[in-house]
Amino acid sequence: MMREIIYSLPNQISAAVGIVPDFSFPRKKYNMVLICGMGGSGISGEALSALYPQIRIVSNKDYDIPRFIDKNVLAVLISYSGNTEETLSNYRQLSKRKIDMVILSSDGQLFKKKALHKIKVPPGLPPRGALGYLFAPLPVIIYQAQLIDYDPRNELLELAAFLVRHRDDIERLARKISKRFIDKIIIIYANSSLFTPVANRWRCQLNENAKVFCHYNVIPEMNHNEIVGWQNDTLKIKINASAQKGKANKELINFLSKEWNIPKRNLEIKKGRKSNIKILKIENVSSLSLPPKS
Repeated sequence: MMREIIYSLPNQISAAVGIVPDFSFPRKKYNMVLICGMGGSGISGEALSALYPQIRIVSNKDYDIPRFIDKNVLAVLISYSGNTEETLSNYRQLSKRKIDMVILSSDGQLFKKKALHKIKVPPGLPPRGALGYLFAPLPVIIYQAQLIDYDPRNELLELAAFLVRHRDDIERLARKISKRFIDKIIIIYANSSLFTPVANRWRCQLNENAKVFCHYNVIPEMNHNEIVGWQNDTLKIKINASAQKGKANKELINFLSKEWNIPKRNLEIKKGRKSNIKILKIENVSSLSLPPKS
């Protein structure tokens, strides 16, 4: 079933472009867009922010809205079911502040609320499978609100056509990559802020659909060391240092000393100095803060 839902993405994009009416907005100039949504509904706000960095777009995934939100903000509330309690909480707070709101939902309590504009999308999908319906209206909304000066609808339709043309190639590549994930802890790195939502979306899909652990990060942070997690009874740690002349070993000791607040003299590599698998001796320590085993 999920394969069919994934294959429906181009059709969702095309359909979503067509269901956005020609809205009129107040003449005032909005200085920010607040996107309220959780999980599969909320990823659309992250993608919008990455695609339009010239606009201040805040993605809110909390029960409360930020205190700085005022009447110069356009709020878009996204809940595929219409019953997401965090988004309903956001609605109540935004309503009290008299913030202009656009609601995007398939039904539920949220769609029954008053708003400046409402867009109803087709029901019957898991929220994570409705990305096309929940994202494609957003560029159109910010265009109609005069936050961008060109109509994005043709580009969205071209995107849908591109996905149809290359569908088989994309699936072949996906199958090839997925084979490399078997029995592995998966770490995805984006190469820029533009692709951060893509990495996060990929992580979420692996978590929810494949039921596997996955971590993501962005390359500007890739120069830092980090604890990845457990694989069997081995703690995996990513060290950004060359293995030549013991540099990686030295950096490992430095990192663990800072991470665990242990003097470096209390840490010693007993085995595996020239291997990726190492056995450490830790002295004079009563307890350590370790990530939980899955």
